[in-house]
Amino acid sequence: MNNKKITLPAFYTLVTLFTGLDMAIVIAMVWFGLETTGSTFLVGATLCIATVVPYVLEQYLSRHFVVEMSMKRLLYIRLTVFTAILALSFTHVALMPIGFLGIAFLVGVTDYFTISTLESKNTKLVLAGHTTSDTSARLMQTAIQIGAFGGALLGGMIVDVFPVNQTLQIISIAAIVSLGAIALLAATPADVQETPQPTASQAGAVSLGSQLYLLIVVLSMIGFHIGAFNSLVPIVFQKLNGWNATLFGTASGLAGLGAFCAAVLPRVRLSSHAAVALIVAADVAIVYFAHEWVMMAAAFVLGFCINSLRIQLRRQLIDAAPDARTADVIAAKSSLFYLLVSGAAPMLLTLFTTHALLGFEGARALMVASALLLGSAVLLRTLWPAQRTAVAAK
Repeated sequence: MNNKKITLPAFYTLVTLFTGLDMAIVIAMVWFGLETTGSTFLVGATLCIATVVPYVLEQYLSRHFVVEMSMKRLLYIRLTVFTAILALSFTHVALMPIGFLGIAFLVGVTDYFTISTLESKNTKLVLAGHTTSDTSARLMQTAIQIGAFGGALLGGMIVDVFPVNQTLQIISIAAIVSLGAIALLAATPADVQETPQPTASQAGAVSLGSQLYLLIVVLSMIGFHIGAFNSLVPIVFQKLNGWNATLFGTASGLAGLGAFCAAVLPRVRLSSHAAVALIVAADVAIVYFAHEWVMMAAAFVLGFCINSLRIQLRRQLIDAAPDARTADVIAAKSSLFYLLVSGAAPMLLTLFTTHALLGFEGARALMVASALLLGSAVLLRTLWPAQRTAVAAK
């Protein structure tokens, strides 16, 4: 039997499954945190911890230990984390702010190591000749998008039916049972040897140039906008529109469907400026028009445009690397910027929605402002080469 036919479907199914379960529990914690405490800043802190802390922890550990990206290690990490969350769900700690932050940290740890391990595995499949880089990039992005937003849809529906403890128990048990799916990768070919990740001092030895840094900034601003969506839209839906978690999950699910269409329909292409204009319009529709059908259509458009723009920028980033050494440095720097910006966005933006500043109503304007910031970064990126050429000509 052909190993390729077994390996690729099993692998990308696993990516979708794990990403979906992780997103489902994040959605549950964000919604319950906002509903129980009424603190928008707690929501921002939860998302920040879940994004930034695991990355910082991994960077610290990698300086002192050899960090191996293996499916076996991933199995142990996910088993430990979700067993701990399951245990916490039987106590009152899960209902307290410290419990929300603790679970956010645990979920962030498993999500970060899950994505990094699966990304490494994806690269090995390409190096082993089982797929091409373009196909693997699209399949990986598609699997992550389906999992993330499908998990958001499922998480929103569960939240509306069960209390927080039972929600955590359902998702944790499903995550533990899903670990058996790793057996599906038994047919995966032997791993090729990995290239060590560049350290900070090594990264500094390669000069990327201002144009590449601007490209990385634009990608980071996409992360900022995603962080804004995850933290501000729940405030608008719950506190301002009086909608339930199912509608928030539906919005995320439709955004995921739009992102999926952008990944699998390469002939439907938008220019960067058209994508940004539609993103701004979709954000306005989602937060200012309290009509469910308008929100659903806008969410689909938003997901399509965000992923279209991200695919364009990723392709440019890959094409900009003249050699493997520079490619490693670009990957390291873009990951750092993206994680820091997308993690800081929820905490920064939700701070402005506290009663001492703009209040809940400020979430609408802040959501649109995040889209305008993304548009400004795209505009700067497109104008910068012309400015540099003009200076050089002089």
